[in-house]
Amino acid sequence: MDNKRLLTIYFMDGSDMSINFPEQGGNPLLLAKRVQEAIEANQIAIEVDEKLYVIPTNNIKYMHASPLPDELPETVIRGGSLRN
Repeated sequence: MDNKRLLTIYFMDGSDMSINFPEQGGNPLLLAKRVQEAIEANQIAIEVDEKLYVIPTNNIKYMHASPLPDELPETVIRGGSLRN
């Protein structure tokens, strides 16, 4: 089973950043809690190539993560699909 994950961050200025990383492991409910805490902290912190990026969420238009985690915060609307 492939444990690679992809996070693409789309910034307000039109640029984007794609990051590959291994599955973070641990309890899926703990991961959902971490996602919620990151949202509430108004920043995302990511270690990439031995560098720390701290990105204020007010600079982020949206993020795309795949594959979908098994557990998500309760506030996430599930089962959606994009329409043109």
